[in-house]
Amino acid sequence: MKEYWYWPLLLLCLITQNVRAGSSNEMALQTLTGQLQMLSLLPDQAALRLSLQQLQQTSSSVVPSGQLSNAEQEIAAFWQQQGVSLPFASLPESATPLQRAIALEPQRQEYQLTLNRIQYLLWLKNQPWPEIAPKGWLRPGDNHAVIPQIAQRLLWLGDLQEPQTNVYDYSEELAIAVKHFQARHGLKVDAVIGPQTLRWLNVTPQQRATVLAQQFVSETIYRQQLPDSYILVNVPAYELSLVDAGKSVMQSKVIVGLPYRQTPLLQSRISSIVLNPGWHVPRSLLRKDVLPHIRKDGNYLRDRDFLAYDAEGKVVSQTAAEWQQLARGPFPYRLVQQPGRHSALGRYKFHFDNSFDVYLHDTPEKQLFSKAERAFSSGCVRVEKADELAQWLAQHRVKDQRTWRNMQQDYHTTQWFSLKQPLAVYLVYWTAWVDAQGRAQFRDDIYHKFSSVEELR
Repeated sequence: MKEYWYWPLLLLCLITQNVRAGSSNEMALQTLTGQLQMLSLLPDQAALRLSLQQLQQTSSSVVPSGQLSNAEQEIAAFWQQQGVSLPFASLPESATPLQRAIALEPQRQEYQLTLNRIQYLLWLKNQPWPEIAPKGWLRPGDNHAVIPQIAQRLLWLGDLQEPQTNVYDYSEELAIAVKHFQARHGLKVDAVIGPQTLRWLNVTPQQRATVLAQQFVSETIYRQQLPDSYILVNVPAYELSLVDAGKSVMQSKVIVGLPYRQTPLLQSRISSIVLNPGWHVPRSLLRKDVLPHIRKDGNYLRDRDFLAYDAEGKVVSQTAAEWQQLARGPFPYRLVQQPGRHSALGRYKFHFDNSFDVYLHDTPEKQLFSKAERAFSSGCVRVEKADELAQWLAQHRVKDQRTWRNMQQDYHTTQWFSLKQPLAVYLVYWTAWVDAQGRAQFRDDIYHKFSSVEELR
């Protein structure tokens, strides 16, 4: 007797496989479209934008495999040109369309969170977004006609949890939302809607999505080179991160260079810690910073623990009036500020080779870290948690730990401590990202490094 019983089962298997294949194609279409939406926001990416248009015209019920393949190749070529490695290159031939699409995604935890936020912003751009112009400052307790607009905008951006009930009142609930918004934009968190907060409120969803996409790609490319352990300073975020063996160890606020004395972007290796460093004043800073103080106060050098050295290396002594007179002309001496409570470098200097003569260091002006905008230095990076960073390096990297321990109560003797293993340091410039909680973070382009300032607002 012929066995016909298996034909219905075989037919069911074939139908199931076709359904799964169709489902895989549809999900692959969604996955590829999502990434192309992000990459298409980058400048000069006509090929990616064309691939996106073709996928968006494709019916989700009938997804040609050739259409997916074209998009795959465009995305793979883009990341390859950027030097970013993807699992896509090592996939077996048997991989499903969905597996292939997922293998084209950058291998970063922040990718999906960033993509979700960008897609939401691209949806949000279809909502009305008129300029908010209260023509004055707004504070909690005020009553104003633009309050409904502000509340709606904060609701759309995720800072306000529920719609306002007291329509025109600047309520406590709205104040909490404004503070949340200010924190996400690196502003002073005071609930006062002044020019800076208002400027960021008027940034459109399209502008936000664009800068998030551009900065995500820029950061992804840069992070390809990072080792397992390093220090990274994000200049416009005024923040330092210490990572060891791939895990975050410490975060610290920092102070960076003024717009006209910018902290340079570089990579190097911290090779030494200097305990109780003296400050050898560069000639450029002598003219710009120190001499004006001496002209006003002849006792400035004495009160700030400076020593003056002549060309032969001998210490020079002058009266207050003589110092003031010398400061008005070509200043003939070299100045060194001694270690101690007045030292501009504080207790620690973290030395790394670079052509800009900059470094990380402590500071006695701790009060400056309470400010939201912290571009105050002459180019070096002042670290709020300098002591914590120094102690970590002492525990994990310093060669002579015995001397380090013995000198902890000595605040005046300068001592260099070599590291048994240098620690990589990177000074970068990233103005937007999505944090681990899925919140979009934005910072001002303090050095105006981008062609269009409005693009980053």
